[in-house]
Amino acid sequence: MKTLCVIVTFRPVVEPHRPLGGQTIVEWLSRALDQALAGIPRVAVGPLGSPSEYIGALRSAADGFDEVVVVAADGPFLRPDVMTQMLALHREYRADYTFADGYPAGLTPEILRPSILSVLGEWAAGKAGPVERDTLFQLLSTDINRFDVETQLSPVDLRSRRLSFTADSKRNRLLLERYADDQGLETGELLNLVSRTAGRTRTLPATLHVQITNGVLQIPVWSPLEQFVPDAPQNREFLSRERWNDLLDRALRLAGDLTVLPSFWGEPSLHPEISALLSDALDKPGLKLCVETSGLGWGRVDLEALSARSSGNLDWIVELDSNVPETYRKLRGDGFEEAQGFAQRLVPMFPGHVWPQTVRMQENEAEMEQFHSSWKERAGQVIIQKHNDFGGRLPRAKPSDLSPWKRHPCWHVARDLAVFLDGTAVVCRDDFARTQPLGNVWTDSLEHVWNQGSALWALHVGESWPAVCQNCDEWYTFHF
Repeated sequence: MKTLCVIVTFRPVVEPHRPLGGQTIVEWLSRALDQALAGIPRVAVGPLGSPSEYIGALRSAADGFDEVVVVAADGPFLRPDVMTQMLALHREYRADYTFADGYPAGLTPEILRPSILSVLGEWAAGKAGPVERDTLFQLLSTDINRFDVETQLSPVDLRSRRLSFTADSKRNRLLLERYADDQGLETGELLNLVSRTAGRTRTLPATLHVQITNGVLQIPVWSPLEQFVPDAPQNREFLSRERWNDLLDRALRLAGDLTVLPSFWGEPSLHPEISALLSDALDKPGLKLCVETSGLGWGRVDLEALSARSSGNLDWIVELDSNVPETYRKLRGDGFEEAQGFAQRLVPMFPGHVWPQTVRMQENEAEMEQFHSSWKERAGQVIIQKHNDFGGRLPRAKPSDLSPWKRHPCWHVARDLAVFLDGTAVVCRDDFARTQPLGNVWTDSLEHVWNQGSALWALHVGESWPAVCQNCDEWYTFHF
């Protein structure tokens, strides 16, 4: 049995030469491979620009081999014992593809039979990048029943934690540092430890919500604005371009990379300098923008220029809620034709980065299938957003309840930061009454503001929910 190990660089390794628990990333990975794959040749590939390029690199490297073990170059805590178990499983059942499920990313390899790469190459042709850790599995999923697939199940299911023991970002690098001293544990013991120590897993912000204006053009029936800011349609205060850039630069220095949503309790199209704000943000390395909008008020904005300026780092969520004019009017008021037209204009200018959205409610439940199929065909993707009653402050309008049976600490407390015009920071948009302020980003350091959320995270880990969180139904939703 001729085996090859392929070490794939999916993303640049953060601080590859700075020691982690006394060793570099390369040294950690080499030690794990020496234990599990002693004497087996290794080749390195990547970074890779597209799935097709990825499969081509694997095919070239795998020529003459019977099996390929694929590992990530940024996964220093790769588990030798799990790798050995997976190889035995793969060989016993003569599998085409073997993967692990339930483990955090970075701890396990993928194993494949090189003969399947010709088929995957056909399916990868024409697919745009980027190449992700799950690209092989996603390609196989095109027709997974065509292959013999084996699964190594984790003894502790940590899928819901979305942890990544990889050195591909500052936040994940910090997570590695917090568990470096525990890598001598047997894998089951390590996973149990990770399960018990959720307090360590809040690292750095991944999503930044910024209020660039306090005005709106519509108040949908699913929004609580009518209650807490009834004059929002008349408000016209704006964040300065100087403060916008200052906040983004400081956030990037803290987190290294993040996604910014300039739609926090305001319609971004109202900002008189919206083109400049978006352009400034697109020029910042490591930053992605996601603009959520009603689709109204963009007539003066040069969308073609923004399209030319973006490089896959600008996404649009267009709140449509219905394809039926009468339903739209009941849910959102006037503006149906403008909003629909705006979404249609965006699709060819930002292919793969436009997300028509509907909030699923009893009022439009009968239209869900048509909305999904219609926009899926035109835009390629759709968001069916569950209704949020904001902790009981709005009437419940969810047609069904799909929340997990057991509550876990909130994703937004772990990953989000939200900033009002006056600089007040909270952990999520549901705290529009600012009951859990973390500080003020105009007077406090961003690191101080972020760290203030650790106390709230500790409460969640201990299953103690502050008043604003007690009846919240957003704890299991995930942004970026």
